Amino acid sequence: MLSNTYKNKRVVKLLALLALISGFVPFLAQAYTGVTVVVSAETPVNAEFVESFKEALASGKNGRLRVKVIDLQEVEKLVVAENSELVVALGVKALEAASKLKHTTPVLGVFTPLPTYNNLLVSSKRVLGNFSAIVLDQPYTRRMALIKTVLPDVKNLGILLGPTSSQDSELLKDIGEKNTLNILQENVTQEADLIPKLQKLLDSTDALMAIPDPLVYSRETAQPILLTSYRHQKPVFGYSQSYVRSGALAGVYSSTKQLAQQAAEIAIKSQLAPSLLPPPQTPKYFSVMVNYQVARSLNIQLEDEDVIYKKMLGLETVE
Repeated sequence: MLSNTYKNKRVVKLLALLALISGFVPFLAQAYTGVTVVVSAETPVNAEFVESFKEALASGKNGRLRVKVIDLQEVEKLVVAENSELVVALGVKALEAASKLKHTTPVLGVFTPLPTYNNLLVSSKRVLGNFSAIVLDQPYTRRMALIKTVLPDVKNLGILLGPTSSQDSELLKDIGEKNTLNILQENVTQEADLIPKLQKLLDSTDALMAIPDPLVYSRETAQPILLTSYRHQKPVFGYSQSYVRSGALAGVYSSTKQLAQQAAEIAIKSQLAPSLLPPPQTPKYFSVMVNYQVARSLNIQLEDEDVIYKKMLGLETVE
């Protein structure tokens, strides 16, 4: 089965180095009796997470964990019951604030990209045992499995890389090889090069897989990338629901409820042991989204989302 621990060799090496530098000695986490959910603001997404999180806790084997919510906009300083609570931080600002709490207070981030988590791990001088996250990033293996499930005949997959994502170049090639995909990459160092590099890729590939990178993929560049790809009659596989709605052919994503379920499972397991928090994880539960209008425009016949999802789930089960 696909491991939920992020399989990025760079991260493993970084964390190992941090452990040596900090002289980290494993400790036994104290059992906590409650969970504090920290939000940067009251939003529908945060409210949905809290409600789903409470429901998942109540349906677990141990539904006794009390839950309270702290909105950073309503407090001058984040204060929690040190060492007796698990802190679940929703979003980058919340995780940044939680990273400054006492180091023996367990903190779990949600809605945070992996690079941001890594930066906070370094800057806070925390250790893995009490500072973890369910990162936003879907595993590349899962994303390429979607491509092969939807378009089995795809051989050459194009990927645009920016300054942030370029460090994953070799990882992407390795995972592509395991999925019988020839990965062709172009590095974008300035926005002016974006469309020329994209056109070069589209001339020699069967599809494009979008990789989150602030220089390459943004609100301003989304439509030019999608329109250029459409003119070349090449499908784009997105990394979010919004990108699929905007014109990508398909994508995998994890809903707020699914992330809340995963967070609740971590809370219950680590409270019962008591044990260290697990290493940072990619989303355990996921959904498939398809833009059938785009599929029709590209003359691509696609199965129902549920059928595609079940096929992908079967692939992860046998790994």
